[in-house]
Amino acid sequence: MTQFEFVLVFISIVVAFAVSDILSSWGEQIRLRRRVRRYDLHTAWSVMLLFVMMQVWWSLWSLSDLDAWTFSRYMALVVPFLTLALMAYILTPNLDESDSDIRSHHFDIHRWFFSLGAFYLASWAFYSYVVLGYPINEPGSAYRFVGIGLMMALALWSKERVHMAAAALAYVLMGAWLVAAVF
Repeated sequence: MTQFEFVLVFISIVVAFAVSDILSSWGEQIRLRRRVRRYDLHTAWSVMLLFVMMQVWWSLWSLSDLDAWTFSRYMALVVPFLTLALMAYILTPNLDESDSDIRSHHFDIHRWFFSLGAFYLASWAFYSYVVLGYPINEPGSAYRFVGIGLMMALALWSKERVHMAAAALAYVLMGAWLVAAVF
């Protein structure tokens, strides 16, 4: 087993737990649909989180040629994934405890969720610097820095319209980043 495979196994397990949290939550919401009030904004963020996890996990394959794994490189890579897993856990409501209003759940956890989102983006920038050797001001960093600002604004504000607009902006930023990354 190579060091990369060793690292990838741990990260894959973390991602699997996080994806399981999100998919289980969706299944519970469907199963309890007569009792649970769905909230589109919450769904939008859970879809975004799932997409981010799948995309960044997939992007790890580019590290398969990296030979010099150190503990600092390992930690720089693992911390963002642990953060995403914690975000997934926080985002999923516990529907067994009569938390049937997902809108209320969203705004109960928004400070933690979006603060962790900002931390995730900062830790991913740190990973890019430590593991990949990218300068902190490389072109892709602009998306991260805008994302950090957006996440911090969402952590601070509880206004539904701000959250709706920010979710739309997050999808636009993600789309622009994907287009820039592909072309």
